[in-house]
Amino acid sequence: MQAVLARRDVLVVMPTGRGKSLCYQLPATLLPGLTLVISPLIALMQDQVESLKQRNISAAAFHSGLTEQQRDKVIQGLHLQSLKLLYVAPERIQHEGFLRLIRKCLVSLLVVDEAHCISQWGHDFRPDYMKIGRLRQELNNPPCLALTATATTRVQADIGERLALRDPSSVVTGFRRENLALSVRLCASLGEKLAALDRLVKQCDKGTVLVYGATRRTVEEVASWLGQSYPAVGYYHAGLSDEERRLVHEEFRRGELRILVATNAFGMGIDKPNVRFVAHLDLPRSIEAYYQETGRAGRDGAPANAFMLFGIQDIVALRQMLDESEADEHRKMLERQRLEAMLGLCETTHCRRQVLLRYFGEQPEKPCGN
Repeated sequence: MQAVLARRDVLVVMPTGRGKSLCYQLPATLLPGLTLVISPLIALMQDQVESLKQRNISAAAFHSGLTEQQRDKVIQGLHLQSLKLLYVAPERIQHEGFLRLIRKCLVSLLVVDEAHCISQWGHDFRPDYMKIGRLRQELNNPPCLALTATATTRVQADIGERLALRDPSSVVTGFRRENLALSVRLCASLGEKLAALDRLVKQCDKGTVLVYGATRRTVEEVASWLGQSYPAVGYYHAGLSDEERRLVHEEFRRGELRILVATNAFGMGIDKPNVRFVAHLDLPRSIEAYYQETGRAGRDGAPANAFMLFGIQDIVALRQMLDESEADEHRKMLERQRLEAMLGLCETTHCRRQVLLRYFGEQPEKPCGN
């Protein structure tokens, strides 16, 4: 925050739940003009805006899900220069109408959330993020704050280059989450995975449970199966309508759903403190994705667990998907490297946290004992 207020470019790599949003929200109340935040998920934007408004901080989100009346209210706030923070999706910054609007504003700080999405070396590359460099030029190069929880040293360098960060203050707090235990079990079938999942849910008598599955079909079937034995079970995937996804997200946030089964469409920035365990029913495609998704557990700092239940068939399916994808050979090569690293994390006979930390460039001295 001191670096932001000193008008420096800043790159922040900080574990999930440690307060990345605070790094720009508090300075935004002190800086003149507007803080513009590029954020990838509408649900995340809405969460942040609601939280800020409860603290009497003028904030808004500008995205495709707004009604015409809501959109006009945001535009009026920009014209009157009454907004302190504006959240926009990366797709929005390509619209000429939005650019005409934002050029008239004094943008004191440009914030890029989930900044790893700008890097082709990252696990969640999004082409729309590549336009942010041009947006910064359009806004007369305001200071830039780039934030992520998952970036190897190579991705960190790529973020700095693509956003043209000028002598940035680099704040890398590390990837350790001391309260989180990582467990992996090889299962021969879906039935064995479900039996193990059932035992885990029974053992977890407090807090919320989040279960990740690779496909929409798996998610719906597992949610239906769990719903026969447990109350308050829901599911979430990209095949649901915008309204259905919004309702599920709200129910989960308010605690009306105790168990949520979801694809990786549910994830970034979800701020729920009492998730006691995260289960993976399928092998994640990369250590970055695994780290980000397990980071939903234990955000309150209390002990939490991450259980991965994977099978040989998961590896076969992921490799086949890679071979059949329309990505270029360079992209396929990167994805294969990430998958091999993920397998290495699963198959190690040593401390998994040591393997994970080394992947992100840290050198842990001893096993975590967790």
